[in-house]
Amino acid sequence: MSVFSVEIKKSLQLPYLALLIGMFAISTSAILIRYSDSEPLVIGAYRQGFATLIFLPLILKDKAAEIRSQSYSTIFEMIFTGILLGAHFSFFITSVKETSVAASVLLATCHVVYVAVLGWIFFGENLTRKAILGTSVSLCGILILFGGDLLDNPGNFMGNIFAFISGILAGLYYLSGRKLRKIISLPTYAFVVYLFSFISMFIIVLVQDLNYENLPVYELQLFLLMALIPTLLGHTMQNWAIGYLPAYIVSISLLAEPVGSGLLAWLFFHEVPSYGVITGGLIVMSGLYLVILAEESN
Repeated sequence: MSVFSVEIKKSLQLPYLALLIGMFAISTSAILIRYSDSEPLVIGAYRQGFATLIFLPLILKDKAAEIRSQSYSTIFEMIFTGILLGAHFSFFITSVKETSVAASVLLATCHVVYVAVLGWIFFGENLTRKAILGTSVSLCGILILFGGDLLDNPGNFMGNIFAFISGILAGLYYLSGRKLRKIISLPTYAFVVYLFSFISMFIIVLVQDLNYENLPVYELQLFLLMALIPTLLGHTMQNWAIGYLPAYIVSISLLAEPVGSGLLAWLFFHEVPSYGVITGGLIVMSGLYLVILAEESN
């Protein structure tokens, strides 16, 4: 092996390590949510509020110069993206409270498929045969997951619906942010998007008169951990790794989240996924893998 090859191998070790850390960090999201006794929208608002504060010093360092340099249309797009993210969190956190962790995370992870379909519908992006096959396989897996889980535990149905909607909203969020991330730095993008995801959820908290005051310290600690581990450590590591690794490798790493969350749910809550979730989940992940490979070959 040449010295050049050794140097390349060493230079890729850190991004792969970051990706591995990010995968584990993101897998803790549903577990931390399950430990909280607060309303889903209160959880989401606090989580995004803390995440926004974490990025605030980076914005104040240059007096928000990048934000002030953006056009009104770009700022509006970031605000809209933040509202989509807030809606995604609202449905996802609710789903974690009402169905199994494995089903919730799995259905939300399907945003990879939804992005392909929505990109084809709204932006005329081509779908290869492999992408169409992968999408079809994933959708069949989702139907099996819904049907099997409904027979095993009818009480999970609404939670699965919320998780499904959260996945569609995540797909819209990624579609909306895809163009923005090409022209805006990560700290600026994250700050504005997180801020307006917080604002959108907090408005609903106020309108619905949900309890967000005088919460136990334990709850606030959980919200801070959600902001630090799955949001900051998880997503930031993934965003950093994508600068050094092929995008499809980072996308494939998303498939580890349902597995990681499911294992953690089994460890902490003794929650074993139903046969419907396991069978449908394996089919869904196979389809997701095909869609990701199709995107890589474009």
